[in-house]
Amino acid sequence: MAEDGLDGLLAEQIAYYRARADEYDATYPLDVHADAAARAELLTTLEGLAPFGRTLEFACGTGQWTAELARHATTLTAVDAAPEALAICRRRVEAADVRLVEADLFSWRPRERYDFVFFSAWLSHVPPQRFDAFWALVADCLTPDGRVFVIDELPAAAAVERPAAGQPAPAVHRDVTGGRVFRAVKVFYAPDELRARLEVLGWRTEIRTVGRRFFSASLRRDQRRL
Repeated sequence: MAEDGLDGLLAEQIAYYRARADEYDATYPLDVHADAAARAELLTTLEGLAPFGRTLEFACGTGQWTAELARHATTLTAVDAAPEALAICRRRVEAADVRLVEADLFSWRPRERYDFVFFSAWLSHVPPQRFDAFWALVADCLTPDGRVFVIDELPAAAAVERPAAGQPAPAVHRDVTGGRVFRAVKVFYAPDELRARLEVLGWRTEIRTVGRRFFSASLRRDQRRL
């Protein structure tokens, strides 16, 4: 389908997260009791990588992970396209060395390089057509020895989604309070598939599954491929 169809889908994805900002913390799966153990395990793995140094977070949303990153970062830049979510993030994380940036990650470019790049529940919102370009952006954000840490959902999580047929990228329907329905990109990766795709792009990747629903991935650039 035409690129403008994909742009429309991505614009609706941003609109969804803007509309959902005020209820996000009450509905995100890692905050419900059923996944408390998964969040604890992911947090332990993340903290095992500290200290982070100069840190960049993609799609920070309301700051659930921003607050954790700020504990171990020298400086922290957090980027998100939804001003409503960033306002909540700012109330949650008031540290002076945390900088919040409102920007669409598909057009944003870094002004500096970072020691640590983090994103949670974002990779699955990157359309397959932009997968390579997105990882090129991640590489451009990193210092030569920089590290990346990713959290996202396994294919098992597809069971709770409502697929949206006929879209320019894999997508689902998402509701917000008041009855509005939005489309959002949702791409699920099996660990072996994701590892293989990233290896082709020059990444060394270690992936751990966390329960049935989540995974974490630790990445570095493969210096032999640069």
